[in-house]
Amino acid sequence: MKVLEIKSITKQEGYIYYFNYYTGTAVIDILAKEVDVPVSFSIEINPLGMRKITLDALPASLDYPVIPVQKALKAFIDKMSKEGSLP
Repeated sequence: MKVLEIKSITKQEGYIYYFNYYTGTAVIDILAKEVDVPVSFSIEINPLGMRKITLDALPASLDYPVIPVQKALKAFIDKMSKEGSLP
């Protein structure tokens, strides 16, 4: 299982500058097939500059254990955030 990309990312405007909410579609390689999964997540930056990534519930139609998918998505989102790839 590997997260290939997150496409169609949109940022929802908010009034709190250290809390950002995003939606998009994750492309995940599961058992040699690509699956598109809608995702929504938030990134909160604490006063020390550390990021806290929170994922909303994944769809029940995903035919794979949820915890490894969530862990891989969080790592991929953190990498995107550090590289400045998020809107």
